[in-house]
Amino acid sequence: MKDRLNEYDLQPLPSTPEQARGRNTAQWCRYTMVSEGLLKPDSPRGVWEITETGRKQLLEEEND
Repeated sequence: MKDRLNEYDLQPLPSTPEQARGRNTAQWCRYTMVSEGLLKPDSPRGVWEITETGRKQLLEEEND
């Protein structure tokens, strides 16, 4: 992902200097998608596995 992240994304968080801002943002996005039932909560670390609900929503958005 480094080729897709900008300089701001790679900066450390002020509250947690050992963590890059982009990584923190990705973690929050995953948390939100799991909470909404779009991703499976029990996927192996580093794997974002889509649920049936997530597939349906993706298809709906593609058709809009």
